[in-house]
Amino acid sequence: MNVFSAILVALIATCSTWWFSHTITRTWLYPLWSGFLVGLAMGEPAQGMMIGAAINLPYVGFITAGGSMPGNPSFAGPVGTALAIVSGLDIATATTVGVILGSVAILSWNAYMSINVLWVHMADKYAEQGNLKMVRFFNYVPSFFVSLVLNGVPAFLVVMYGSSFGTWLQTFPTAVVQAFEVVGALMPALGIGMLLNYIGKAKLIPFFFAGFFMTIYFDLGTMAIAVFAAIVGIVMFNFTKNDNKIGEA
Repeated sequence: MNVFSAILVALIATCSTWWFSHTITRTWLYPLWSGFLVGLAMGEPAQGMMIGAAINLPYVGFITAGGSMPGNPSFAGPVGTALAIVSGLDIATATTVGVILGSVAILSWNAYMSINVLWVHMADKYAEQGNLKMVRFFNYVPSFFVSLVLNGVPAFLVVMYGSSFGTWLQTFPTAVVQAFEVVGALMPALGIGMLLNYIGKAKLIPFFFAGFFMTIYFDLGTMAIAVFAAIVGIVMFNFTKNDNKIGEA
């Protein structure tokens, strides 16, 4: 893998965590998007999207509540996808490895947030002096380089030297490799189960089962169901809006 691709992947991994890039679009956070970008940078956009989507599924119900960080999808997505592509991992194993990376990278996330507190104090100092230029500088620039060190450098090293990981994994006992594959296949179900905790309401759960049975029995694709769901949502909103107006009148 060439150095240019490694640099691009490093920048993608950096921006996935760097807070300022999230003001442009929050999709940087999700492996589906960062995995696609990594695949694009490495000349495998379709493979990157499939691996990123697989890594994303366990994080479908991802939420940071009360400061709790159950995983680090902004690291798992780009770094896990890059590792899977360069080492030739199958999607199930890539999912397991990506989520493991995300769990370990909670430490790097905590380090990122802790170090960035320093720049807040520096910005406060210059705010008291009325120096808005330096306030902006300490809000934007240092956090980028912190993310570059904690996320970009590991991503760069993975692209440059991670190709032997797949060979090394094959030296594991067969039972261990199969366990990786089984866990990788189960993790998406875990993510969907977490999501159902949020949407499992009496008013919403029928729509979930409707989409499921439309897929199984009518053989409709995701896009067709999404379009149909959008139409139903708009119709329901319009009728509800009219009922509310009548009630207010």
